[in-house]
Amino acid sequence: MNLLDPTILLALALAGSLGSALVSLLADRLKWVLPRLAFPLLGLAGLASMVSGLGAIFSDSVFSVQLPLGLPWLHWHLRLDPLAGFFLTLIGIGSLTISLYGPNYIREYRHSPYSLVAMGLATGLFVASMQLVVLADDAFAFMVAWEVMSLSSYFLVAFQHQNAGNRRAAFLYLLMAETGGLSILLAFGVLAGFGHGLTFDAMRAADLSLTWASIAFALGLLGFGMKAGLVPIHVWLPEAHPVAPSHISALMSGVMLKVAVYGFIRLVVDLIGDLYWGWGVALLAIASITALFGVLYALVQHDLKRLLAYHSIENIGIIFIGLGLSIVFYGTGHPLLGTLGLVAALYHTLNHMLFKSLLFLGAGAILQGSREHDMERMGGLLVRMPWTGLFFLIGCISISACPRSTALSPSG
Repeated sequence: MNLLDPTILLALALAGSLGSALVSLLADRLKWVLPRLAFPLLGLAGLASMVSGLGAIFSDSVFSVQLPLGLPWLHWHLRLDPLAGFFLTLIGIGSLTISLYGPNYIREYRHSPYSLVAMGLATGLFVASMQLVVLADDAFAFMVAWEVMSLSSYFLVAFQHQNAGNRRAAFLYLLMAETGGLSILLAFGVLAGFGHGLTFDAMRAADLSLTWASIAFALGLLGFGMKAGLVPIHVWLPEAHPVAPSHISALMSGVMLKVAVYGFIRLVVDLIGDLYWGWGVALLAIASITALFGVLYALVQHDLKRLLAYHSIENIGIIFIGLGLSIVFYGTGHPLLGTLGLVAALYHTLNHMLFKSLLFLGAGAILQGSREHDMERMGGLLVRMPWTGLFFLIGCISISACPRSTALSPSG
């Protein structure tokens, strides 16, 4: 048996995340289940996702499989190609990271009125659904996984439900998630109508006029942009990220937003295929406003996690600037520059996933240690939390792009 076989690795990845969800059903009666079993299973899922994702990136082969699930006339199609592999690797890194961070972080919830079953079950389903979103090769499987991702993360945002602000943030998130999901479903409907099938292969073969392609693009931008946090459809993000448990904030900001980026790339670049340069111009305008808006609002925040949430909006804008440039170049017949723009967007996707996850996890440690959300009232923490301070500093240097700016300076 070859342990590096994609079938085995993907089975381990999905079994780990779904197994984590199932064993969490015992968490209220057995307090050791989450730290000693559920989180290690998430770590296994993360490791298997990383290995399979990296294998797809550096391999020329494409792995595909059908599962006996779904509709009677349409089984679920799963496909692992280099694009899916890249984002599966990000999911794996995020899952592995929280599996190491979570056991110590959740200790304060053991004697709280909040259900550990709900946390563990929703977290496992959240990770599994993100894995399935990037692996889905038909619209039905994609939308089922997308909805599970939205619903499971809703319960995580609403975890501390006795707080009215948390309930409001969770409701706003669910409302916008379902609105975005409907928009994505309509975009797939356009492609399926012309391609005469719900599989992605059928959609790739669809013969679309510019009008219908533009409609599919606009619907996809609305749906995936809402989940990613593009302005002005970002309003859920600075409300939901700060109120979720910090390891979930790291998953949402570091990973889930990138799954939305994946969905947009898959729909526009892969399924629609024939890119029109005007789409890129429109996307550049929206992305630039998003980046500017995010950083300006981040500057006036006093709540640490809310500040990080607005910085996520800024960085999503930067990622979509790269995608906008890529569409402009592809649409005007400059494929080399278009590829460069796409690679730049993917590079910053990886970059943001790493440092934003680090910062949200650091913020969780700081909030637990200080019991204070207002940064104006924090002081002297470096003496009490030197290691947290060191890693938080690394994250701050990364988000400031200091190493890059030093390398490009005349003296460097």
